[in-house]
Amino acid sequence: MKITITADFSKDSINELESDGHIVNHTGWGVTHNILSEDQLIEAIGNSQALFVGYEPVTGKVISSTDLKVICSIRGGPKANIDTDFASERGIPVIFTLGREAIPVADFTMGQIISLVRRIVQTDRELHSGKFTSPPGDYGSDTDVIWDMSKEGPWESRKGIELEGKTLGVIGFGTVGQEVAKRAMGFGMKVIACDPYQKDVSFIKYRVKKSDLPNLLKNSDIVTIHARSTESNKGMIGAKEFALMKDGAYFINNARAAMVDDTAMRSALDSGKLGGVALDVFHEEPIKEDDPLFGKDNVVLTPHIAGAGYEVVQRHSRMLVDDFRRLLKGERPVAIFNPETLKSFNDWINTNPVDRQEGRDGIIQKVTQKAIEEIDYKSNRQGIEAGDILTLEDIKKIIKNNGNTDLSNFRLTPLAVDYLKEINK
Repeated sequence: MKITITADFSKDSINELESDGHIVNHTGWGVTHNILSEDQLIEAIGNSQALFVGYEPVTGKVISSTDLKVICSIRGGPKANIDTDFASERGIPVIFTLGREAIPVADFTMGQIISLVRRIVQTDRELHSGKFTSPPGDYGSDTDVIWDMSKEGPWESRKGIELEGKTLGVIGFGTVGQEVAKRAMGFGMKVIACDPYQKDVSFIKYRVKKSDLPNLLKNSDIVTIHARSTESNKGMIGAKEFALMKDGAYFINNARAAMVDDTAMRSALDSGKLGGVALDVFHEEPIKEDDPLFGKDNVVLTPHIAGAGYEVVQRHSRMLVDDFRRLLKGERPVAIFNPETLKSFNDWINTNPVDRQEGRDGIIQKVTQKAIEEIDYKSNRQGIEAGDILTLEDIKKIIKNNGNTDLSNFRLTPLAVDYLKEINK
């Protein structure tokens, strides 16, 4: 199969695809870090049947202008840049990833929590600006603490709370929320979580108390959001919800800004209801340079980088290659957005030729000419000739008789190729 990859993708995974016999073209953002436009993406795809994409816009125009049979997104939310409705109408499976960034986001969340409650970011900025520092010259000591020890000095004025024994409320207990819970427990925290879509077994597995949203907000010292953003949960944390929280509670959002009423959050911060806020997502991105949040010491702001871990590329590459292989074998991928397209895809994959090196060079299977002639191929009795397409069912009929006919001149569908590979083993 011809594959165009515009995502950041590991070399090992590209090598695996090529070893499977696919023809791979790696281009676009994954190579240049410049996102292709619609027309550029159409040109890059060319006559490829599969697209592995990161951030390029896979619109209805792109889909209708190409011969794509499958779209693989490195992202956990493929609707962000793929017209999934149009792909579904065309019978094109859309594969995505589940939890590719769970580990780095969980690490990042704990970093934000510690930065807030211990004022690490605030005091770092203060030292960089010259606050609490000593004048030049012969001043200071390496044997005793002589920082300003008055009430205005750093020791007294920058105290923070300990995490041990505190309660962390996790909104959304999927892969990210679960990883956050594991880490929080390592700090001795109590964890409660709210997620109406998770079964009780998930909470039991991680020793997390299941809660509804109001009770979670009332009982948590720190609240962190890791839910998937939908139309139904837009603005789910508003003035009413912030009012339920403990006075001085901390609020973290690394999921999506749309789930939070921005005006209500700012009001709770200004009034002191919230002790601090850490945000990696915003209602408008990038955040405006004159945003009032920049003037607050108890706010930690980062440019949507919670999931930006080096290992993520290896992880999402592995996930997509594994699911792509499942798809070609007629199995259900672990993460497929539109499973209703599987039947039409399987019908296509078993009746159409796909460019794979094994079908032309690598796989030679000896079978009897008699068996070939007996196959009812393409609804007639004319037999199979060199250059014809052999499907999985054709191969099964042939192999059943054993023999000595060379299949190296035939074109094979992927399912037929995989079947022969297993037999050769």
